[in-house]
Amino acid sequence: PSAWGGYDLWRLSQAVDWIEPYDIANSREILRSFLPSEAPVLGTISGSDFSRIRRLLWWRLLHGDRGLIIWDDEKSRAVEKTKEDLPLTDRGKGLAQLFPELKVVAPALYKLDRVDDRIAIHYSQPSIRAHWMFDSREDGDNWPRRRYDHEAYHGRFARVRDSFVRVIEDLGLQSNFVSYEQIENGELVRSGYKVLLLPQSVAMSKRECRQIEAFVRAGGTVIADNMTATMDEHGKRLPAGQLDELSGIRRSGTSWRGKAVAGTLPPAASSHAPLEVYEPDIAVTTGKARSNAIQAPAIIENRAGKGHAFYLNLDMHDYGKYRLSPPKDAGYKRLFDTLLKEAGVAPAVKVTSAASDQPIAGLEIWRYRGGGAECIALMRNPEFDAESLRDEGYPGNAALEQRARLQLVFQQKSQVRDLRSGKILGTTDRVTVDLDAWSPTILELRAHP
Repeated sequence: PSAWGGYDLWRLSQAVDWIEPYDIANSREILRSFLPSEAPVLGTISGSDFSRIRRLLWWRLLHGDRGLIIWDDEKSRAVEKTKEDLPLTDRGKGLAQLFPELKVVAPALYKLDRVDDRIAIHYSQPSIRAHWMFDSREDGDNWPRRRYDHEAYHGRFARVRDSFVRVIEDLGLQSNFVSYEQIENGELVRSGYKVLLLPQSVAMSKRECRQIEAFVRAGGTVIADNMTATMDEHGKRLPAGQLDELSGIRRSGTSWRGKAVAGTLPPAASSHAPLEVYEPDIAVTTGKARSNAIQAPAIIENRAGKGHAFYLNLDMHDYGKYRLSPPKDAGYKRLFDTLLKEAGVAPAVKVTSAASDQPIAGLEIWRYRGGGAECIALMRNPEFDAESLRDEGYPGNAALEQRARLQLVFQQKSQVRDLRSGKILGTTDRVTVDLDAWSPTILELRAHP
């Protein structure tokens, strides 16, 4: 999802029967949010690293994929196409061993409805275009090299948006992307969202901004960062941000900057990364500064009607890599956990280490309902592009590639069954399970009679 090629995933999603996207820059989550239920997402698998492929297939299933394509060429055959009975190659035989369990679990999940936590993340095609121009300016004479593959791993906007997605997932919550057009048409209030995240949404229409204001007045919470709505939907720079009044701030300028330049908030512990403060030219008007750096307010709260607007004058760019080296990510998670709970959003299931009663790093949790049951899936949430992101300082997934014994606490007693093994875990409001580093634990909960 970048400006290169003009791909607007909102518009594309309304015009396709099925799609096989590159798995970059949150494209899967965006398309899952937008596609009609009858338009499936498929994924291609290549290579012979069967452990990695197995993990990827489970992860994609839980993220909404409905099928797959096996890459098969002369260098990487799965089937001997030159032989009459088309026998499997060694690679094909290795892949075949991955599918039997998936073929049982996947149809069971497909029958259920995914449950989210009523958190919306702004999909802003105008902001994507604006950020492409900002980054190209930073590239100087090398700007023609900023193709889609470069953008995916080096584009500032892609990294910031991914950080917003990841921090929500790391807190045990699920979100949906909501497009610029959906917001203009009142989707936030109509669909009962509680929170809207605006990750560096610099370019927005007047109609979007008015609908966001209405959402907050009706009781919603907006969490924004960095130069919000300082351009219109055509990329025209404005003298002030269109949501500045809602945020309770005033700006002395609206020029874009490529990195945080207004100091830091000191971390709670030396092992935590500091929160970097982005814009120096921000002042509080009707808002209240919860935290201040030396040069500028950092976390600003403003009330409007029944709701709240939070302006995070913070740089979220590096959260995606900090989460791979816990506890560097602790300050960011604590901040978002606090703001979301104030907005009435908290995980429906408490999941901690059975040994320490502390949260587990990089754990994603999904919930599904249907047929008189609820399913809860848990899986480590790695960065599959860590190797491509090494130049950006990403350390790899070693911290997340460990088995863990988890304790789950439910809101009420249920009959609990392990969906993969079929094992009955009893009628209880808490269970202890062993989580594999490479595949999920999936539990079925039925009401206790």
